[in-house]
Amino acid sequence: MVSVAYKNFEPLTECGQHFLGYLNKTLSFECRQAWYPALRMADVLLREGHFTGFRKLVCEASCRRDPAFQWGLCQRLGDLTADSKWDPETRQNAVALLGEVYRNDAVWGQQATVKQWIVDVLMQVASVPHAVKQTAEAVLRRFGTDKDTTKQALYQSCLKEDPSSYPLRVASPSLATPSLLDRVQDAPDVETRLRRLRRQRLKEWREAMYVPLQARANQQTSDKDRFLLMDRVKEFLDSDQKVFVLLGDCGSGKSTFNHALECDLWNAYKKVDGHIPLHIDLTVIDNPKYDLIGKQLSRIGFMEAQIMDMKLRRKFIVICDQYNDISQLHNFYTSNQFNRAGEWSATMMVSCRTENLVFDNQLQPGLFQQAVIAPFSEDQVQYYIDRYLFTQKPPWSAEQFLKSIHRIQGLRDQLKNPLLLSLFLDVFPYMIDPGRHPSTMEITRLAFYDILVEHWLERSKRRLEKQDLNPQERAAFELLTIDGFTMNCINYMKKLAVAIYMNQHGNPVVAYSRFEDEGTWKGDFFGWKDEKQLLCEACLLTRSGNQYQFIHPSLLEYGLALAIFDPRILGKIAATTSTLARRGNVVSGMNFEHQNVVENAGTSVEHVPDIGSPLYWRSFVNEPSILQFLEERVQQEILFKKQLLAIIEHSKTDMKWCTAAANAITILVRAGVQFIEADLRGIRIPGADLSHGIFDSAQLQGADLRK
Repeated sequence: MVSVAYKNFEPLTECGQHFLGYLNKTLSFECRQAWYPALRMADVLLREGHFTGFRKLVCEASCRRDPAFQWGLCQRLGDLTADSKWDPETRQNAVALLGEVYRNDAVWGQQATVKQWIVDVLMQVASVPHAVKQTAEAVLRRFGTDKDTTKQALYQSCLKEDPSSYPLRVASPSLATPSLLDRVQDAPDVETRLRRLRRQRLKEWREAMYVPLQARANQQTSDKDRFLLMDRVKEFLDSDQKVFVLLGDCGSGKSTFNHALECDLWNAYKKVDGHIPLHIDLTVIDNPKYDLIGKQLSRIGFMEAQIMDMKLRRKFIVICDQYNDISQLHNFYTSNQFNRAGEWSATMMVSCRTENLVFDNQLQPGLFQQAVIAPFSEDQVQYYIDRYLFTQKPPWSAEQFLKSIHRIQGLRDQLKNPLLLSLFLDVFPYMIDPGRHPSTMEITRLAFYDILVEHWLERSKRRLEKQDLNPQERAAFELLTIDGFTMNCINYMKKLAVAIYMNQHGNPVVAYSRFEDEGTWKGDFFGWKDEKQLLCEACLLTRSGNQYQFIHPSLLEYGLALAIFDPRILGKIAATTSTLARRGNVVSGMNFEHQNVVENAGTSVEHVPDIGSPLYWRSFVNEPSILQFLEERVQQEILFKKQLLAIIEHSKTDMKWCTAAANAITILVRAGVQFIEADLRGIRIPGADLSHGIFDSAQLQGADLRK
């Protein structure tokens, strides 16, 4: 029966010879095209510690039923299960995958020789006392109780064979102290490699624009109780505490501070007995819950012997960046068992966005400290501008910059964010008419973002023009350019912003997996087609591992506001106009759709609301940043004003427009539009914010004004 269901069944000692013969035939250039590159790619993923990507690759490989591929897969899984450098969870997953290959004939086929070897590998794993012994035993028991009598017979036949001569690479346990051989022989040359790392990290540091950050003890502490963050961290490092959590908003300077701290520690580093500063971008570490330090040292080029020597003898200051950008937040100090017998000796610094901290309470209170980065003070803004003027030498003084910042409604506080301040200084020259003094111009927050986006995209276009693109990328770039590169990028940003609000309720971080998300809305923006990659690279996005987001949350909000109304679509230039010239307009008359809302507005036209607009499916009444973008757009664009009035008018006869109408009237009121003697009978605007609105003598009979 076995020979009928599973072809080529033979003793295990013979199936190895059978496989070698198969390799001799298939290792020719013509025959190895499918399985050979797949195994090479699998090796790359394993070397980098990416088991999740490895599993995805082998399970979806077109050659997965090829015997040569399956033998190579089993070999790698067997080695992984026996390798103590991998965390127990991953090793157990490797055992489970071996069981899947054995059982699932529909996916993996009926290669008896492969199944024989899987049993042999699992028996070897089950015979050695380590973390996956019980898992291997459980899988073997399931093989023996399979309801398929054919597979039971195969399993029993495998048990009768002698064990394979293939040795699994079982790693020896680490010694708590150096062995006699270690003391006699020369220890690995760690210091030479550390000096090279120190030079590299110090070379990458740009101190010219760094502003010493200030912080508060926690989010409840008054902004008056600030302290210098670097001084507080140095006090922490001199104490017995083990974990410091640094909180801050996006763009507040967390990563810059981490680099500054690392370089400061490298400058103070003492050989042999000094703490080694180690900066780790958590997004590039596969499963950082286990062996975090070892994985990072391996990734940056340290040899295994050097890593083991440092684990036994050295202490680390681990600076963990991008904690908020990994898919599963975790207490890495606890899971890595830092400072326990036989484990890494380390003090840990973790930076995280304020809203995303999920750091459990397993730490004793005395071992844990935190600080919250404070926004730039006026003095820090002044200091940053002075440094900018010193390095860039623009034709304006620091006083002119500060006056312009103070006069932009809604932007002054945002520019206390270091990232936005640096972007503002970069685009400020493009916001001013030549020959005019900055103090004589009306500059709005919306105008800053309009110019910032266009300036960024034009710069991206010039960079891509000079970049050495491959033929496919060059063709995709030329197609995007023919259609208008900047407009294509802006459309990409608008659609992405809408998708984030529609699918993630505005959560700015998008986690994209090529294998899991291709064909979904995420694949529409981050897929592997050349034009998508170029658009993603050109726009104001940042990527950390598989995490994508706009470089600042306000740009996501701007993108959504632009999706609601974009003057570029009308062939207009989004020029800044005086807010004073627009404020105080009066809406009156019997019908919004057939009136002149301002003088010289031109002939009125029928405005049919767009049912696909975000105004239709989401309330923005409690999102002031988006509302400010939209109210300033109303003050610039008469057509947008008419569209909002048309939405309110439609709500009178169709309830489906009530959310959009509530958004519309909230925007108009904030923009200073007056509804004196307006016919508002029967409008449906539940939840609208009418604060400070002017509705003198307005007709509101039958209106739905519920809060």
